[in-house]
Amino acid sequence: MSTLKDYVYLAGPIEDVNMEDMIAWRREAADILLYNKIDCLDPTRRIAFHTQLQGVVGDQIRTMNVCRRIFKQDMQDIADSRVVLADIRRSSGRGTGTSMELMFAHTENKIIILWADPEDKPHPFINSVATEIHYTLEEACEAIKDYYT
Repeated sequence: MSTLKDYVYLAGPIEDVNMEDMIAWRREAADILLYNKIDCLDPTRRIAFHTQLQGVVGDQIRTMNVCRRIFKQDMQDIADSRVVLADIRRSSGRGTGTSMELMFAHTENKIIILWADPEDKPHPFINSVATEIHYTLEEACEAIKDYYT
């Protein structure tokens, strides 16, 4: 297991995407990085919390508590990471939570590697917090490796 702050946090849409779109790219990135002895923190490992939300619809207090728990755990993962890899492709989903994660990562002075579609025009705020932008997952992972040498 990596030491504190040696992780890559895998940010990207979870809300409004299907399970495969949520997990597949993260699994691929984690495999690439693990091959290079770089560990990842994947927020989808807490998918059980998201599933809990389906069972508490109508119970606003419980719903908000589950959401706050997820939020705090994701923020702790970012704090424990050196790099954030973010899927900001327009084709992958809305990304409201991802934007908030990126701003938090920026305030924590994290290295922020973005993965966008070539035709995307990321919002100027997103561009402002980015350390680097890449247009394939492989290129983004290759760039991350340079921060661990």
